[in-house]
Amino acid sequence: MYIRVSYDTKPDSLLHLMVRDWQLELPKLLISVHGGLQNFEMQPKLKQVFGKGLIKAAMTTGAWIFTGGVSTGVISHVGDALKDHSSKSRGRVCAIGIAPWGIVENKEDLIGRDVSIFSPEVCNF
Repeated sequence: MYIRVSYDTKPDSLLHLMVRDWQLELPKLLISVHGGLQNFEMQPKLKQVFGKGLIKAAMTTGAWIFTGGVSTGVISHVGDALKDHSSKSRGRVCAIGIAPWGIVENKEDLIGRDVSIFSPEVCNF
């Protein structure tokens, strides 16, 4: 799911949309993952520990995971962990990427009223 909002959109309106319309449970914790945009390799064992730990932390606490919404740097490793988790269907993890509109790929496909595009490899709902 996605939503494009203005810089002056009220946070209460976004929360209402996510909880009432998208039927997400209110989080008990927010996990914010940020890092540089430069890609880097992570040793396979470390990547596995990072991914499993992040998913376990989110699931056991009912957290939402926030990222910069790009597929570079540390955030690409978060995306890999989410994809691995969703492929094993072990429960829901709410991940929210907040990206500037200018860098969104295929944004032309998202313009219009009531445009709905489902991307199973990314969406974890």
